[in-house]
Amino acid sequence: MTLQDHLRVLREQWIVVIAAVLIGLIGAGGAFFLRPAEYTAKLTMYVSAQTGETANAAYQGSLLSQQRVTSYVDLVGSTRVSREVIQELGLPTTPEELSQQISASSALDSVLIDVAVTGRSAEQAARIANAVGAALTGLVDELERPSAPNGVAPVAVRVVQPAAVPIAPSSTGLPVMLALGLLAGLAVGVGAALARNALDTSVKSPEQLLAAAGAPNLGTIARDPQIPKRPLTVHEDPQSPRSEAFRQLRTNLQFVDVDNPRKVITVTSSLPSEGKTTTVVNLAIALASAGSRVVVVEADLRRPKVADLLGMERSVGLTSILSGRVRLEQALQPWAGGRFDVLASGPLPPNPSELLASQHMRVVLADLKERYDVVLIDTPPLLPVTDAAALAPATDGVVLVCRFSETTRGQVEASAESLRAVSARLLGTVFTMVPRSGPRAYAQYNAYYRTEAPIMPSPR
Repeated sequence: MTLQDHLRVLREQWIVVIAAVLIGLIGAGGAFFLRPAEYTAKLTMYVSAQTGETANAAYQGSLLSQQRVTSYVDLVGSTRVSREVIQELGLPTTPEELSQQISASSALDSVLIDVAVTGRSAEQAARIANAVGAALTGLVDELERPSAPNGVAPVAVRVVQPAAVPIAPSSTGLPVMLALGLLAGLAVGVGAALARNALDTSVKSPEQLLAAAGAPNLGTIARDPQIPKRPLTVHEDPQSPRSEAFRQLRTNLQFVDVDNPRKVITVTSSLPSEGKTTTVVNLAIALASAGSRVVVVEADLRRPKVADLLGMERSVGLTSILSGRVRLEQALQPWAGGRFDVLASGPLPPNPSELLASQHMRVVLADLKERYDVVLIDTPPLLPVTDAAALAPATDGVVLVCRFSETTRGQVEASAESLRAVSARLLGTVFTMVPRSGPRAYAQYNAYYRTEAPIMPSPR
């Protein structure tokens, strides 16, 4: 993924990022207020060697002091020192716990030891630090004295800067805690957003749709919250961006193969509720507006919706013709003053796949092809049933409708493969329910040119 792709993912998943940041800030603030304040008291100790009056003796003493410093630093945090401090101050803790509150360090080639003690109160931290200094002084004198022939320890430790009561807490302040919470939340949010996007296999761009289907994208239709109230957008609001998208689909479909026009077109989808029937009807209106003779065939013999959408009768239709009850002329119904015709489903049969794959169905399609410029066939989805795959080889091509952020890449690939398996040609795809705004929106929905499309009279 490019940087632009990552930024687009973050824009899409901004709620995840913001939620993680807020959780990080709340957690950091809670940790600050719930955690008791800590104070650090510091003292400095000096290591010196008992030397003679000559320069060489002084030099040897300095080296001895530096050699002893490292060992004394380790002694500061020992349980021996902690035990003496506990006994001296009467602390309600164990030597091991107290040792964790004490730290010591020394710079390279230095004879100074810096001791730091952290406690829940400033006074207690200072008392413990000074007690550590006294305990270490006595321990060093005890360890070094037996090695001295004259009873005087060759090395001594003394406090040169006692610990003072600290004024302010040494624990991390609120601004720093909030900054850490912000950074942690941001990192978690970005990671969660990218992981969520990686796990999301739904199609969210024409590029993904092209890669999955292996066929060009013929049209991108914007989401319209008014679809349930006015599904016939091209008829009811011909100047809207959504209507312009259907006219663009009409144009692209006409130029799929200019030398070999595709007249009989199957329109299907991978699964239900992807906008297949709405696309068929609005495409038919757009084609009829351009002067084409169009017929819509309701070949979804399981859940037909075309006739209901157009407010037409479907008791007589395709199955009536295939069963020999009526002729084609008797089943066709004009819509909107005869601008295009509709062949409804007719009574629902028990064997829709067999009817659609029959020779009689091919004869009906051939007859329609002679009568009309474009034959649009609304079929069931490809993946749940085999109806569309059974009918597709008898048509000039298939248009696959895919819904933004609902249809997965695997479903598109499976649909395309099912069409290839029956030697049907996939002309292209239609991307539906694309948002009008946001990182996945397209400029044509906000800046489109107005076309003078003729407005059809209302259907009678």
